[in-house]
Amino acid sequence: MADTAQSLDGLEPKKILLAQYDPQDRRFARFFLDLIGGYQVLEAATGMDVIKLLKHKPDLIVLDTAAQGNFLRALEIIRRNKVLKNIPVAIYSNEQKRLPECIKRGADGFIVKPSPPAAFLGKVWKLLGSESQKTATAVGFANKYKRDLQEIDNLPTLPTVYAEVDRLCKNPDVSSEELSKVIETDPSISLKLLSLANSAFFGFSRQIKSVHDAISLLGNKTVQNTILNIAVFEATKGLDGSKGFDKNAFWLHSAGVGSAARELSKKLKIDREEAFTAGIVHDMGKIILDALYTDFYEEVIQKVKGGGISIFAAEEEIIGLHHGQIGKELCESWDLPTELTEAVSYHHRPKSSEKDTEIASLVNLGDHLARKFGVGSGGDDLVPEPAPGALQRLNVTVEQLDEWESDIQKAIDRDQSILSTLKG
Repeated sequence: MADTAQSLDGLEPKKILLAQYDPQDRRFARFFLDLIGGYQVLEAATGMDVIKLLKHKPDLIVLDTAAQGNFLRALEIIRRNKVLKNIPVAIYSNEQKRLPECIKRGADGFIVKPSPPAAFLGKVWKLLGSESQKTATAVGFANKYKRDLQEIDNLPTLPTVYAEVDRLCKNPDVSSEELSKVIETDPSISLKLLSLANSAFFGFSRQIKSVHDAISLLGNKTVQNTILNIAVFEATKGLDGSKGFDKNAFWLHSAGVGSAARELSKKLKIDREEAFTAGIVHDMGKIILDALYTDFYEEVIQKVKGGGISIFAAEEEIIGLHHGQIGKELCESWDLPTELTEAVSYHHRPKSSEKDTEIASLVNLGDHLARKFGVGSGGDDLVPEPAPGALQRLNVTVEQLDEWESDIQKAIDRDQSILSTLKG
């Protein structure tokens, strides 16, 4: 039968990546797929194995909702990878109640256990067939139920006070009274705003005693960015991740990048009030990958610990996604300003930035300097060279960066103290 399958295609037999929790189900599926269907079967025992076997470019993936190793997270990763997004994925499970969840994650078919051999193979064939056949499964997987993945499942949300502040700040004539009333509805955020306003970060000579005074002295834009910094820490406070990812070192690095970008903007006489905030959020994709895709990210961290590879490259190699991509989705779900989304998406490759190469370039150079000074950890010990496109866009030389190192280091040291306020 296998010879028949090959001769019909005139090519190698199609590959099916089979991931099943129960050994009996796995043997059943492999028997009919391999010996009767004529397909080449790749077996996965864990979600991480699924990701590793994707390099063999399977024509179909068959997942089990009951399997260990977070198979549905593997499905999310597959659907976010542009190279893999067109590979059909079938869910072979007896948990029919999880059908809506599987649809949301991007599955193309649901094969109910137990399934007669003919029916099982028939559904596999339909999924490997034309576009019209892909959705013709026995459980009515019609196109009207399918939807693109618009959001990451269990993505953290920002405190509502930031959304309201952001909305008000879209009006250039909004009064400090209106803003202060909104901010004061959240006592914790109000206290943190006052603490930051009185810190060396802003350097005011007199004490600021009210939210209204803070807004009057700082200005709406600076207050908006400060509230966002606080909100980011509030939103991610409850995220659990792997033991190998050091969140304290991560935040030290992020703040260091923000401080370096902020100081660089001053040196270059560029008015970018959001430079520090861009540094705070630039690597947010890492904390999301670690928290929501822990099984897969642990292997990324182990790969990095082996040495000689950046966390960015390890992410692309092992899970096919990098933190810039996930970070962009996070920014879009939070409806952050375009400039921050650009910094998150393109800080590794600022020349590719679509709308704001300047802020992406500031963060790129800030990341270089923070890593060079050993501030916290971006996930690996490598110090990337400044992107040529960033130097060109900002009209700055490596020699100038060297001259400014002392001042930038002092700015980073000064600003590290605000982390205790942000994280508190």
